Amino acid sequence: MDQRFWDQLARVDRLLKIVGSTDQLSKLGSALNFEDALTFACQSMWHLKDWILNDPEFRPKDIAKLKADIHERRCLLICADLANGSKHLTLTRPKIGASLADQRGICFYPSEGLFQTYYYVACDDPTDRYHGIEIRDLLIEARSAWEEIIDAHYLTAVDI
Repeated sequence: MDQRFWDQLARVDRLLKIVGSTDQLSKLGSALNFEDALTFACQSMWHLKDWILNDPEFRPKDIAKLKADIHERRCLLICADLANGSKHLTLTRPKIGASLADQRGICFYPSEGLFQTYYYVACDDPTDRYHGIEIRDLLIEARSAWEEIIDAHYLTAVDI
């Protein structure tokens, strides 16, 4: 079983490759549906927090600052709501109040091998900048946020 935060980060990247595919049907085969991949991607994105906080080799200098940086990233908190909402059926302690909207979009050009269903985030606050964002864009932003957090905190407790 994977033991380091890098393993979870690699899992996130593999899921993002599936989610970002231009032909979601060919990437998944018949064992999973696209909603499964979205659920796993949101869960893995948010749960990377636990891997980072529990990996003894991550070694941040200031754990409180690391936690604060994670919880300041709204895109990660939306992933948390999506992950926890799918994990517990109902979201009883929302961080933002985000879910997947009932509305969907579709892009289908068989001659170009393009088939994507678009999923949008719905926030309790319709003026939230993430309200209406397409899930792939949210996940890309969340992955970028993790890169910045990792760059800022990884091995900062190591004296050179």
